[in-house]
Amino acid sequence: MIESKRTMSLLMVMVTFTWALSGIAAKYLSFYISENEIVVYRYFFAILSTFPVLWWMNITLKINRRNFLLSLLLAIFLIGNTRFYFMGMQHGAAGLGAALVTVLIPIFVYIFMLFSKKSKPTLRDWIALLFGVIGVALMMNFEQLNLSEWVRSGNLYFVLAAFFYALITVFGALMRSMHVMAFNFYICLFALVIDWFLSFDGAFLSEVNMDKVFWINIFIVSVLSTTIAATLYYIGLKVLGSKKCAEFSLLTPFFAIALGAIFFSETLTIRNAIGTIMAVSALVVLNNVKFKDLTTFR
Repeated sequence: MIESKRTMSLLMVMVTFTWALSGIAAKYLSFYISENEIVVYRYFFAILSTFPVLWWMNITLKINRRNFLLSLLLAIFLIGNTRFYFMGMQHGAAGLGAALVTVLIPIFVYIFMLFSKKSKPTLRDWIALLFGVIGVALMMNFEQLNLSEWVRSGNLYFVLAAFFYALITVFGALMRSMHVMAFNFYICLFALVIDWFLSFDGAFLSEVNMDKVFWINIFIVSVLSTTIAATLYYIGLKVLGSKKCAEFSLLTPFFAIALGAIFFSETLTIRNAIGTIMAVSALVVLNNVKFKDLTTFR
């Protein structure tokens, strides 16, 4: 187990980079397979790679009825998130799309929490939320209100992907008396089974003759991002705490945009850049982030 906060902070930077990289990998995979196949392939290999982690960490897979039913519900949300995210990558820009989803998820979660007694926003929070919404609108070129344009650019799919992941975050908090990695294992397993029987339209493992680009990117989205990065994140929760780990996720949009420029020569308009900065700044305020906390690995 990692105990050094400096080491864990550096690893958390790598985790956020990996999450951004998975968006680039999803874009590459969109050239090979459809949205009816991505869920099955991603979570099949994720489940296989999770077994050694569960054994290494001595995590039991025992599950009660409440968590079983909850994991089924979250599996449906996960399918929605994965499919819409992949469809967004098929149509839109990988870097900006990944950044958009990253900033939208905590904004959606915050909005959901406004309807509960757990959140009592101050005027400062309301201003930050409005600031974030405006930033997201600029990222999405919101003046293009034509639905067909939203679909063509992938923005509609990215919004839906973020919405479903926000639901996973909110309902996932209801899980009790079970290790989060074992719970996540069941969510991935049920997502795999449900999607396989309802929508998988290919011959399983027919892609064995695909080139190395395909397999490298399958490895990134399933093993590197879904298993390894998630494992490090869960360890980070114990070493650094949930608030600190959430703060590191603010790096993901910038990594995503940079990787989109490197791999796909994507460019940002000034409006998109301003929108990204505004949205991330809003999250900084809403999460009460202290920037000095993000550099403890130095």
